[in-house]
Amino acid sequence: MRRIAYLDAVKLVTIYLVILGHVIQMMVDGLTLGSQLWEIIYSFHMPLFMILCGFFLSNRMLRLSFVDMLKEKSLQLLLPAITCTAVCCVYLFFARDTVNLRDEIIGNSWFLKTLFVYYVLFWLLKRIRLNDWLLFLISCICLFIVPRGSTLQLNLLWPYFFIGYFLKKYRILDVLNERLYVVPIFALMYIGTYSLQIHFDVPNYVPINIDSLQHQLHHILLRYTVALSGSMFVISLVSLIYKRWGNTDVLNYLASFGKYTLGVYVLQTILVVNMFPDTFAWRVESRFMFDMVITPSLAVAILVLCLLIISLLSRNKVLDLLFFGGQYYKR
Repeated sequence: MRRIAYLDAVKLVTIYLVILGHVIQMMVDGLTLGSQLWEIIYSFHMPLFMILCGFFLSNRMLRLSFVDMLKEKSLQLLLPAITCTAVCCVYLFFARDTVNLRDEIIGNSWFLKTLFVYYVLFWLLKRIRLNDWLLFLISCICLFIVPRGSTLQLNLLWPYFFIGYFLKKYRILDVLNERLYVVPIFALMYIGTYSLQIHFDVPNYVPINIDSLQHQLHHILLRYTVALSGSMFVISLVSLIYKRWGNTDVLNYLASFGKYTLGVYVLQTILVVNMFPDTFAWRVESRFMFDMVITPSLAVAILVLCLLIISLLSRNKVLDLLFFGGQYYKR
């Protein structure tokens, strides 16, 4: 699929938010005041990531045989997840006194594993001769009855993946990008719904099951509205920026790094989620310094470091295959 510059930029922003959220999470034990920024990031950043994945789902993949599709996605997603998990387990075994290897093996690189399941599920669903909207509705209803569906957030993020697919299929982003007023509309929607979420003390993670359907349906609907409006605000804002200043060399250069999101995700899992907590004993008393200066600066530094490591590892075909699914290697 051809590259879309402003969506590459959105991908870069999204992976930066992933790093920033993890940096805050790893430092928060040393912060007396807590972090509202972390709550905001986690209200929409993974749904946004999944929307982008659904949008970039290729028609070529859907035309593959089941076996070929499994091979392709296993190399692209599961192999980097396995490599990342192995590296983290070895590090934790030697670096810490007590390690729950079972939880690490299950949860490490969880997003890649969930995305793999979604590709397989979507390929199978498209073999059913039903309207896409019916497939969407039926599969979303099934989320509430699938046992252990909360594992790796499988039942939570599926609707966003399908929404991303719809955004591409119906060229919705092309229509929205022609209307400048959508940026403030999505911003107001997010601010309003997120304010309601805070007011009613709704957590960022609401389980999707029969019990929550019966007793927390309003919370579920609110959370999906918050995450969707926040995601669409980021997409429409970046699109607006590109519409105004998209021809600049700086913006195009920055956007070009958006294609490395998988590699950055793998490396930040190793560096931030596992090694970072053992590096320094953080203690920050100022909420402003923590949210606005220290953690954003650290996240930028880690993003740059990840991109540099990708540049080095991708020069070797085997390492590129193991860590990045063979996506970046060039002869």
